Amino acid sequence: MVGAGRARIGIRGRLLVFLGAAIVGIVALEISAQRVSNSITKEYETLMDTYHLVHRMRVALQGFRTESDRYIRDPSTASEEQLYEAIAGLSAHEAAVSALQNLSQDAAFEVQATGYGIDAYLPLVSRSISFRAAGRSDFYADFAKAERIASYVDTYLSKLLSILMREGELRFKASLERSEFFNRNILLGMIAAGLALIGYTFLVASSITKPIRELARATEKLAKGDMLVAPIKTRSKDEVSVLVSGFYAMSANIRSYIESLKEKAELEKRLHDEELSLLSMGKALREAQLMNLQDQMRPHFLFNALNSIARSALLEKAPKTEMLTISLAKLLRSTIKEGIPYTSLGEEIDVVREYLNFQKVRFGDRLDWSLKFDPVLKDVKVPRFLLQPLVENAVRHGIEPKIDKTRILVSAQLRGDRLKAYVVDTGVGMSAQELKRLRGVVAAATMDRLPSARKAIGQESEDKNLHGEEENKVASSDAPDTIAGSGIGLANLSTRLRILYGESKGLQLFSKPGKGTIVRLSIPLKAAQRWPES
Repeated sequence: MVGAGRARIGIRGRLLVFLGAAIVGIVALEISAQRVSNSITKEYETLMDTYHLVHRMRVALQGFRTESDRYIRDPSTASEEQLYEAIAGLSAHEAAVSALQNLSQDAAFEVQATGYGIDAYLPLVSRSISFRAAGRSDFYADFAKAERIASYVDTYLSKLLSILMREGELRFKASLERSEFFNRNILLGMIAAGLALIGYTFLVASSITKPIRELARATEKLAKGDMLVAPIKTRSKDEVSVLVSGFYAMSANIRSYIESLKEKAELEKRLHDEELSLLSMGKALREAQLMNLQDQMRPHFLFNALNSIARSALLEKAPKTEMLTISLAKLLRSTIKEGIPYTSLGEEIDVVREYLNFQKVRFGDRLDWSLKFDPVLKDVKVPRFLLQPLVENAVRHGIEPKIDKTRILVSAQLRGDRLKAYVVDTGVGMSAQELKRLRGVVAAATMDRLPSARKAIGQESEDKNLHGEEENKVASSDAPDTIAGSGIGLANLSTRLRILYGESKGLQLFSKPGKGTIVRLSIPLKAAQRWPES
């Protein structure tokens, strides 16, 4: 469609319409020429039939006169029946010729005279023949009179034939002139139709080839990279117009697309450069943070010292001291694994078990503990020192200040696609204000504001705790989670979880004064089950 309610006539349609009209016109001219030719032919045939009709009657009359004259002279030359048959033939010829009286006034006069003559001639000649056949002697008078009348009839027929020939010649000449006029007009019409066909064909070809030539030049420019293609104007509303408008729209879209690609490429390049810069900085920062946090838990000198103490206890035969030293050595052994931020959940549980065994010797009946986890999860990869710092917090800040019997529960469970661990103690708990402060420390560490959190911790941890000034000094040096009430261990762990998993809610705290404290951890299972790419 080329507009509302307007149908588009294509190239083929226009050619077919014009060729059809030209063919119809030529056929009509040819039919007209044939009709004129047929009319002339029929008129000529009519004239010839008229001539032959008169001529046949004249020939028949002359033949009958000759036969009748012979019979009158010698009846043995012909039979009476043959003569009467000839008389009947003349009557039939006369009846046919009488129809010619409508041709013209002159012809009508001669036809009527011929009729009157025949009407007088035939009775007289018939009577003379019958008298001669009867042998009467008075037959010749009627025959002579009949011969005079036959001469008049022959004259009438000769004049009628001349009239018909003269009038036929005029009519035939007029027909020829009319035929020439029609033939001339038909020829001129065919020439005009041919010229119109040539002109229309030229116009149609120009309307097709001109836009196509311009389209070819525009395509060459487009192929060379010149996207500034001017619109091609077409007056027709056919397939060429659709092709041209489609090509221009396509070139405009390509130009717009290329410009957008250039802008996008420039933007992506800037973003890529910035991303590479940020990734490089972030990677360096994360590696530095992770190594710094892990280095805080690698006291190599303590492990070496404990080995020396265990050897001395063995030599001095102090089995209890040796057992405690070996347990502590096992705890510290896991801290000296270089460059490995992950361990299995089973190994982490073993570390917690050794630590609690060590503390059981210290607290005796005051401490009761249990470990619950599905053995299927023992090979799940978790960050090193994921649970031990939390258990140590529970012992030091929850169990140690309480005189009554206490309990610690460590649990690890699979929930959907996440590993969830709980460290629950029934120690002294903490106040709402202290819980809010620790949650703030964890949140600050999670949001990558650990230095500011530690600064706040340093300001609030000036009060002495149960372990004296020595632990405050350790707190000021960013030691791991051994500072009473400081929350550095929790911030340390929360920061490591954010670095390793990219999540900000992996660690949650719940506590009530006198009831105890719950620490909940949540780790993505898929990430926990595999080692990260180094």
